Amino acid sequence: MQSPKSNIAQLRKRFSISQWIASKVPHRKSPDVYRNMVKSYYNGPAGWFTLLSGLLTGHEVLAERVIGPNGFDVRGCKKVLDAGTGNGRYLRVLLKQVDPDAELIGCDLSIGMLRRAHQRLKSTRPHLLTADVTRLPYQDATFDAVIFGWVLEHLQEPLHGLRELARVLKPGGKLLLMTTEHTVLGAICSRVYHCRTTKRSELKEVCRLAGLTWHRERFWTPVHKWTGAGGIVVELHRS
Repeated sequence: MQSPKSNIAQLRKRFSISQWIASKVPHRKSPDVYRNMVKSYYNGPAGWFTLLSGLLTGHEVLAERVIGPNGFDVRGCKKVLDAGTGNGRYLRVLLKQVDPDAELIGCDLSIGMLRRAHQRLKSTRPHLLTADVTRLPYQDATFDAVIFGWVLEHLQEPLHGLRELARVLKPGGKLLLMTTEHTVLGAICSRVYHCRTTKRSELKEVCRLAGLTWHRERFWTPVHKWTGAGGIVVELHRS
């Protein structure tokens, strides 16, 4: 028989504000239907809205605080992948940070997002291609570093995606993961983008199972760290 405290904890979990607000769409759709829905969603207005939301959240401006010599350092990396590149927000930063001879690749499931990335970057250096992050067209141990920003929440099986990224990372390679956290703010984002939210403790276990070591958590600003805003931003290393 469960203790009263255990029953109360389960009730709180079931009726938490975050749980109530968060989108139920990812849990109710079949994998193929949800995948096609996400692809269509970002081909349309939601894809354009990511430009505005990046400014409203500050992520557009603050990206160089997370990716750079004092953050996720890509100097010395000769092959870098931006998996789920979206509108090219992080490719823009990577173009400034990577070595001159480094190969830079951005992939996305949405052709519309790739077009937006191409238009904003105005550079032919990054190689852009359509690809599913759960089935990447690369051999094992291809990349020195991977950026994986705000994509995990659109995968119904996060472990599959993280295992695929671990597969294409070289031994000792590193991955910058950014994803929507299971908080009230995260749940609101989940409702807007029809995505999942992730609890930090559960994500740590999924990363471990994928063969990725939780190396260092990063934050956009000290304010984000104090308030718990800004989602989960963590540097992972391939075990």
